Amino acid sequence: MTADSEDPAQRARLADHWTRQALAEHASVASFARFALHLMAVGAPPDLLVATHQAGLDEIEHARLCFRLAGRFAGAPVGPGPLPMGGDVLGPTDLASVAVAALEEACVGETLAALEAAEARDRSADPEVRAALTTIADDEARHAELGWRFVRWAVQQGGVAVLDPVSAALRRALAVREPEPHGDGPDDAAFGRLGAHPVWRIRRRGRVELLAPVARALLAEFGVQLQSAR
Repeated sequence: MTADSEDPAQRARLADHWTRQALAEHASVASFARFALHLMAVGAPPDLLVATHQAGLDEIEHARLCFRLAGRFAGAPVGPGPLPMGGDVLGPTDLASVAVAALEEACVGETLAALEAAEARDRSADPEVRAALTTIADDEARHAELGWRFVRWAVQQGGVAVLDPVSAALRRALAVREPEPHGDGPDDAAFGRLGAHPVWRIRRRGRVELLAPVARALLAEFGVQLQSAR
């Protein structure tokens, strides 16, 4: 297999995959911009605000890398369009709601995204794909750590009024049981596109082996026990 597949069907799959990845990263720029406003609304410390703005810049770079790969496989430039901004884009700004949103999007979402990117990097044989996924995996892991730092601060500030919804959100996240997929379809791992089954396995393992211990340790700081994920 060459660095650029000569199979038109595979190139189309890869163009679609990297376009979807790029659009997700592009949307994450807005998510971190909203998070920055949430931090200001709840009076978070400056170091968290600085890290959040850096995370937004990271996501811009992730989108750029993914759009470049999408364009490479599509054989034509690919880029974002307008991002829909209808409705209440800011959402609730009370401390408990902001903490739960950060838990779901950063602590959980970014952790699982980092694991998927790292696995895709390790399976890829393409230098450009590996370089992009290395950057993404490292940055997403740091974004997850930022989420945990904020959630800890939020519980310290808000006490039981924040701890209770955070504990409930953690239990919901760890209780998720995605159905095991049947088959993976074509193998495009050499170019960073994992099959459905590897992604399912990574997410399941991430909840059990990484998210559950971190969640348990965090809640233990505040005297709350968390059942082990099965």
